Amino acid sequence: MVTVDQLCCLDGLIWLQSGNAVGALTLQHQTTVSRNQRKCAKTFGVNVLKRDGLWQIEGDSQLLQLERGVHQAARLKLGQGLRLEAAFSPETALPEDLAKVWNVGSSRILKPDHFTTLLEQRVIEAWLTSGEQALGRRDSIVSIPLWDKPETMSLVVHRDLHQQPMIEGLMTHLLAQHEQQPIRLQSP
Repeated sequence: MVTVDQLCCLDGLIWLQSGNAVGALTLQHQTTVSRNQRKCAKTFGVNVLKRDGLWQIEGDSQLLQLERGVHQAARLKLGQGLRLEAAFSPETALPEDLAKVWNVGSSRILKPDHFTTLLEQRVIEAWLTSGEQALGRRDSIVSIPLWDKPETMSLVVHRDLHQQPMIEGLMTHLLAQHEQQPIRLQSP
C-alpha cells in the first residue's frame, strides 16, 4: 500500500506530464511531488523515466494497477478527488459544488490514445472532449455524447464507470451548465 498523496503524485505526473502542474493540482511543492512519486514507484518496483520527452512507467506494473483500482473505488465512494481531463476556456469553470468533487487537469499530451490509456489504467475517471476524437476500438472505453451545439462534446469514461452516480452527476451538471452558458474547451 502507498498513501493517497504518493499515488496521486505518480499518477498526476503520468497524466499531466509536468511536476509543476501536479503541484498546482495537489497544492504541493514540486519537490514534494517528485519525492512522493519516487516513493510510490519504488514501492511497486517500477521506474518512472522521461523518454522522448514524456514521463512513462517501465517495469511490471501489475501491483500498481491493482492499487489504482482500489484508490479509484475510494475516490468514487467518497466523492472526492475525482479526476477530469478537460482544457476549459477561461470563461468556463466547474460550478463550486463540482469543483469540490472533481480535480480538473489538462495534460501536455493531446493525443486521444493518451487519455484512453489513462482511463483504462484508472489514472483519471473522465475525459471531456470536443469534436470527434479517434478513440480506436477499445471495448473498455465508452464515449457519451452530451451535446452538439455550438460544438460536439462528449464525456469519455471507462465502461464500468459510466453509470456510477458521480459520473452521472457530472453529466447532469455539465448539461445544466451548458444550457445556461455554452461550455467551451480551449483549442490545443
